[in-house]
Amino acid sequence: MKNILQYLFALFLMVCSACSKSDDTGNPTIPGGGASSSSYWPLAVGNTWNLVNLNDPEDKSVYLLHKTVEHSGKTYFQIKPVGTNAKVELTNGIREEDGIFYELHGATSAMGVNTSAGVITSINTKLPVGATWKEDLTITVSGMASGTIKHSNEGKILAKSSSESIQGKTYKDVIKVETKKTVRNSISGQSLTLVYETWLCKSVGIIYEKTTYNGTHADQYQLVNYVLK
Repeated sequence: MKNILQYLFALFLMVCSACSKSDDTGNPTIPGGGASSSSYWPLAVGNTWNLVNLNDPEDKSVYLLHKTVEHSGKTYFQIKPVGTNAKVELTNGIREEDGIFYELHGATSAMGVNTSAGVITSINTKLPVGATWKEDLTITVSGMASGTIKHSNEGKILAKSSSESIQGKTYKDVIKVETKKTVRNSISGQSLTLVYETWLCKSVGIIYEKTTYNGTHADQYQLVNYVLK
């Protein structure tokens, strides 16, 4: 899995079973680069970030915001999971409010299993370097099986940099954040911990990410190009 929402899609499939990249680049040396806002991760349908694995150039990671979903009067943007049709109906999403990014785990109903909806903080760019935060979310599972899925997010601001060089390009005003996500499934008894190190460039979005799985394996990706609508 290359990103948080792709992972969450796979997680939902795991729960059910337990119960039975664009060539447009913008100009990355100029803050904005065609950006639609001054956010550290501009959210708009059609925005795309293409990244490549540092150790395997053939391994690509694509963040494509392909649609929106509403929850409690708020609009969330959906990242298209790799290997799915753009018309696939998902309930997850992400939104930003005053520099804080929230991930939506939307309600689902499939294969006789129902899950409740919930929202949890994913990234907080408003904090100073070294600051930490923690938040929990418990999702209820009902139907053919009952139980809970508990998400625990722990975040930290690692650094703030005036500029960083990625794939030979210079990006200005970069914030480096870490989010440790632990997911516990009471039905299967399984637990998974992912640690995301994410570098975000103001008015551009993600330029680097490192994902560590259960402390044993890590993947690193760097931005190649991006498109902002």
